[in-house]
Amino acid sequence: MTGRRPLLRRPARGLLLALLAAAAAGGCRPSRGGQVVAGGLHISHAVVTTTAEGEASAFLVLENASDTARSLVGASADVTDSVMMHHDVGGQMQPVAQIAVPAGGRVLLAPGHDHLMLEGLRRPLAVGDTVALELLFSPGGPVTVRAPVLRYTEAVSELPIR
Repeated sequence: MTGRRPLLRRPARGLLLALLAAAAAGGCRPSRGGQVVAGGLHISHAVVTTTAEGEASAFLVLENASDTARSLVGASADVTDSVMMHHDVGGQMQPVAQIAVPAGGRVLLAPGHDHLMLEGLRRPLAVGDTVALELLFSPGGPVTVRAPVLRYTEAVSELPIR
């Protein structure tokens, strides 16, 4: 015996290698986007992205596990004066009063779809910041989700766009 101990025993090393190979093969990585569950609503993949012009967008997934249709009827954020709900029609953003989330349904808020625009930022946002988004549902009420600020390409890669 040389007096040196291996960093990992052979069985542990094999298990570690198997886990790393499985993760790499499946492209497996956890979402960095914010998530919360409240009253049958599951909000996930919540991210915020900013532009050089100081604008910010929020993207996320809304899932309604209840038997009652819900609508997102408003939103606010701790870093801005207003949050507008928009629908993309042919590359043009149009404000909407609500975003329907059907009973048992799922809605993706993403580029080229419905999304949230954070207007009148009170301070510049930087990658790594976190924004508290308060989403107002009817019926229901407010639900807060914490969304990390990411670069645009990273934010889009967090979304389950298929």
